[in-house]
Amino acid sequence: MRNGCNSATTPEVMSLIDDVLGTLADTINNGEFPEIGYYGSSKKNVEWSDDGYEPVNAVPSFVDGRKVESARTIAGLVYGLTCFKEHLEQNMSMSLRDFYYMHKVKRVQEVLEISGQNETNRLINLCERILKIQGTSVPREEFGVVSSPKGTFYGDVTLSDLSGKQLNCSCAGEYGWFISSKPFDVKIHDINIDAAIFVEKEAMARNLIELKLPETLKVGVGSLFGQPGRNMRAWIRRLADNGVPILVLVDMSPWSLRIFSTIKSNSIELSNIRGLAAPSAKLLGLTTTDFWRKNGMLTAIEHSLENMSKSDLKCAQQNRKIPAINEDPILRKENEALLKKRKKGELEAFKAFGLPLTSLRKLYVDYIKRKSRGFNVKLI
Repeated sequence: MRNGCNSATTPEVMSLIDDVLGTLADTINNGEFPEIGYYGSSKKNVEWSDDGYEPVNAVPSFVDGRKVESARTIAGLVYGLTCFKEHLEQNMSMSLRDFYYMHKVKRVQEVLEISGQNETNRLINLCERILKIQGTSVPREEFGVVSSPKGTFYGDVTLSDLSGKQLNCSCAGEYGWFISSKPFDVKIHDINIDAAIFVEKEAMARNLIELKLPETLKVGVGSLFGQPGRNMRAWIRRLADNGVPILVLVDMSPWSLRIFSTIKSNSIELSNIRGLAAPSAKLLGLTTTDFWRKNGMLTAIEHSLENMSKSDLKCAQQNRKIPAINEDPILRKENEALLKKRKKGELEAFKAFGLPLTSLRKLYVDYIKRKSRGFNVKLI
């Protein structure tokens, strides 16, 4: 295990796959029905604390080979694990969509009768819960199933990616480095930033880079592209583990509270995958106090706020039942203020000041520095 993540070597994963397949084969050869136990992602198996969601493994579930549907699941499990091992042996990866199309092979389709990708995605999730090393789940990236890169990071951080090439994240393109599918396997050589700011929207992150704020404030800027993927969350955790303060800049909305809570606490669904939470992350903005507190930095553009839609209000109501939001005093207060005012704000609101770019740049700098100081993060 490395850096708090469920990272295993390829030989370890292949050996684990062999053990599972061998146990299933021995059970069937002995004339018995196989039964597979695992812990699902229900709230009964998960608890929230200041360190994020943790699996408590209280109520097990079972795949009972005596039932027709379960027997089909076990057949799919055997097929999937065999595919994963073959790809690992050839040092190849596959996407979630690749895995779905592997089930369109005619002889496979006739047996497993897969009707859509949701079924194969669930099978991958089941594999993550069955394949364990030292009691913790092996994430799908370790058995070769990766997502397309989502998210970028710009800043003075030097690393070697999975190709072995060394690069600096501020010299890897106009947006920076596209986050690897396996950030915990990336080798970091040097970190020369005082904080990392992760921005919900790509356009805002791009503007901060274009205005040279990373160089001015000696920070890194990451673009989340909305709800961050597993790779981005793992990269954020990686920086946090290296002592980099994590600051998150999102819209003022109930949906954005979910984005922040996922960064800080992971999620109930993925609580079994370690290394995806950054408990030290701080909500830089936008916050309700920016608009509705005396001397708030954005009170002059309160008129730019928009009415929350029915889906926004429903989301805020549902947030009351999400432990990572409702049990966090700061996020709970933000959510309740949104419900009371029924207004939401977007990062683009800064443009409502109507400032020339030089003045807008100064506003961004002042906003980030002032809000950061509130978290004892001093930027130059």
